[in-house]
Amino acid sequence: MTRTNLCSYPDTPLILVVDDDRSTRTLLKVAMEEEGYQVITAKDGEECINEFNRCQPHMILLDAVMPEMDGFTCCQRLRELSEGSQIPILMITALDDQDSIDQAFTCGAVDYITKPIHWAVLAQRVKRLLTTSKALVELEQVQQQLTTSQEWIKLLGTIIEKLSQPFVLESFVQDTLNRVRLCFPVQRLSLYQYGGNIKIESRQAEFFSTADLSSDVLGLEPFYRTNSPQKKPLIIDDLCTTPHLSQQAIATLLNEQTRSALIVPIVIQQRVWGVLWVSYSQMTHQWQAWEIEQFETLANLLAIAINR
Repeated sequence: MTRTNLCSYPDTPLILVVDDDRSTRTLLKVAMEEEGYQVITAKDGEECINEFNRCQPHMILLDAVMPEMDGFTCCQRLRELSEGSQIPILMITALDDQDSIDQAFTCGAVDYITKPIHWAVLAQRVKRLLTTSKALVELEQVQQQLTTSQEWIKLLGTIIEKLSQPFVLESFVQDTLNRVRLCFPVQRLSLYQYGGNIKIESRQAEFFSTADLSSDVLGLEPFYRTNSPQKKPLIIDDLCTTPHLSQQAIATLLNEQTRSALIVPIVIQQRVWGVLWVSYSQMTHQWQAWEIEQFETLANLLAIAINR
């Protein structure tokens, strides 16, 4: 298994090449790198799934005939993963009979190319599939934004109405976090008081709780010191490539199933009282400006509630 430097080119598509033959893996890797892509490789189906979960590539070039777990089984298992349902998978194999081609598409491949590989054809198909995949992702983001914005406007009205009535802070915050998490596909939404005892979170049942982690373990103290004057959120698209947190904090959060996070300061009387911690688990997430703005609004409303 080999890997290029993924941290240096975050906007360059990442391709996972899977083939049990080392020479074929090397040729495919070199060919894709010459086209300007980042490349990671795997030698079998099991390693492919592990690398997919670890790196979240933009596309997979998958050999059909491999020992232990073949490409057809691997493709089907990838499609069963929530993050793998939409990724373009191009099957590469020496099999060219109709049954094998039908099986490839049945298992979830979106395209098929036979060996010996025609490199110019492969390059064009990879480019087309990546372009199509990107367009679909952008369309889904727009649709999600529209839906979320409508739900968010209704939710803001509910929160503001509750602020005008008597409430118990912990119950108000817990109810608010629960409602907000239903509007956004995040796995965990937490409120932490810096140097205090208030730690409230809303999370999906299958994910671990981080409520017992101290601010030191989470690496939040440097965030307060660095960002307090500007009061700006800390944006982490991929925990594995962020320079803002210590290696200990990164390792701890990865162990707690956190891969992407947005940390929004809660400011009361010009001082950072704590943070609103929004996280995705086991997947990277490109935080959009509209998302950040909405969570900043939520942090401001929570600050009003806390300061009452």
